[in-house]
Amino acid sequence: MIDPGQLTFDILGNAISVGLPGFLWAVLFLCAFEHPAFAESIGLGRRAFWLLLPGAAAVTLADLPFLPVSNDLLGISVGGALFPILVALLAFGPLAPPMRRSAGLFLAAYGIVAGLGLAVVVLFPAATPSTLGVVLLAAAVPAVVFLLGRFRRDGLLERVAGLLALTDGVLVLTFLFSAAIPGVGISEMFPQYLLPPIGAGLLVALAAPRLLRGAEGLALPAAYIAGTFGVLVGADVLREPPLYPSSGPGLYVIGGAGILDLVYLSGLLAFATAYVIHYAMGSAWTPIPGAPKESPPPTPMGQLGRSFRQGVTGDLSGSLVSASTATHAAAHEAATVLGVPPAPTDRPWQGLPVPGWVVSDQANLDAAAAQGTNDGRESYRGWLTARSLVALSIQLVDRKFASAGGRALAFVLDLLVVTVPAVAVWAYLAAHTPGGLTAVLSSVAYNAAIYGYISLAYLYFVVGETVFGTTVGKRLLGFVVRERELRPTNLTSGLLRNAFRVPTLSILGVAVGSATGLLVAGANSGAVSFEGLPLPAGILAAVSLLVGAILSVGLLGLVGFLSITATSERQRWGDLVAGTWVLRSPTAVPPAPPPAPAAGPSG
Repeated sequence: MIDPGQLTFDILGNAISVGLPGFLWAVLFLCAFEHPAFAESIGLGRRAFWLLLPGAAAVTLADLPFLPVSNDLLGISVGGALFPILVALLAFGPLAPPMRRSAGLFLAAYGIVAGLGLAVVVLFPAATPSTLGVVLLAAAVPAVVFLLGRFRRDGLLERVAGLLALTDGVLVLTFLFSAAIPGVGISEMFPQYLLPPIGAGLLVALAAPRLLRGAEGLALPAAYIAGTFGVLVGADVLREPPLYPSSGPGLYVIGGAGILDLVYLSGLLAFATAYVIHYAMGSAWTPIPGAPKESPPPTPMGQLGRSFRQGVTGDLSGSLVSASTATHAAAHEAATVLGVPPAPTDRPWQGLPVPGWVVSDQANLDAAAAQGTNDGRESYRGWLTARSLVALSIQLVDRKFASAGGRALAFVLDLLVVTVPAVAVWAYLAAHTPGGLTAVLSSVAYNAAIYGYISLAYLYFVVGETVFGTTVGKRLLGFVVRERELRPTNLTSGLLRNAFRVPTLSILGVAVGSATGLLVAGANSGAVSFEGLPLPAGILAAVSLLVGAILSVGLLGLVGFLSITATSERQRWGDLVAGTWVLRSPTAVPPAPPPAPAAGPSG
């Protein structure tokens, strides 16, 4: 007999589970793009959006095994856990500066809670003593940090203690509502999994006018930090022990459901709750005073597009201002790339090898932008002038950017660097796993090696470009990776620009890993049954390699190649969202082409 109440409850739970990610992404988008200056000032701007949404989706198969437990393996998901943790750590910058001190203090104190809590649930596995121990620890550590803070005058420990108390509240509720299922993982039921992050977001947003007076927007990063770390420890750490040892070898992954995992979603849910309360209370969206900002400078093409849109919608004076901004940005970018000293604001092209009419065109455009206009023809002439000046700046620096063909070759070389050792590992595992081909391809160790290849190959690009500014393949061809203003890439931009390589690495890892297993483990049998049809293992391996190459290096590589050739700054999608360039090192810049005949102003 069907229970109508239970059926309605199940339908509601499923509907919320399906619709929740889209709602949370929409709120994050609204914050990052509707209030960009405010979002940057709280550490949840556009880079955080790109990292948490398309970036995390792109790295779905990047799971990094790191700890053997009994006969099982424990890993962590890059998109489902590492990305949210990174964004949460970066949010300490505006919330409790300086970031290194506050984040370090928080991690040390919270690590004590997690470590002692884990010891409690291992030593006292019964429900009542383990729960009491976790609750006592969650209350005691923030209290100790707060009391220590009374001896300091900078207020840093008090703020860290408050954040610890909020996070520990999420931890305790998550621990109470979650359960470990051996052979499956850790789960929470509807609606219990909604309560801890929603409660954290609600509490901190309502208390913000009193506790964060003049900076109420900091409730949003505080909620995100509490939701992310609270669920990470309350479920994925403290509920781990009952999973081991399982009846057969297994791979357990923290954040393993990726963008559908509660480690990923809970921080966003707490943030969205605080955002809605912030909006409902009519709080300001002005940037937080004194907060560090990472807002990238306007790109010439972006400002030129904005100028055109403003002209179409009737904002003629605004169109002229954006056109002038685009040309100044273009001149500044050309000077930066070419190593020309900064020019005066009123003479942005000074020191650049440009014809004389450029100076007069720039002066006329700046004067028109300062005066404003109601004449559509004047606005359109200003846009045409800006377009010609931006095109000239692109011509000046074009030879400095790495070519599409050169970047493709560098990527292939880097793939060889990361894939050849992986093939050796797969071959060793295939040769030493008993039970034949089926046992090899279904073994935990072999599949963990494939996931590990995807993650480590991704980290190879991130570490190489972040620490050294290049990779082996790029170094051989004389290429370096830089942010705008020629700054070295930081960790966020390195993770973001390379996240969109992971689909290629995922397809290649599965294809080459399967082919290696077929060749090594299938060599003894000679034939493998495929849909009831016996086929030589070598043919199946060749098909796997061919399909993988076509889909990864071929199809996805073609998309990146076309993006590089179609953009003015030779950027693929990862470069566009991360704000990075791939440049030729000074010794690798080809000779400058003969100067083109000087053209008159296009306005």
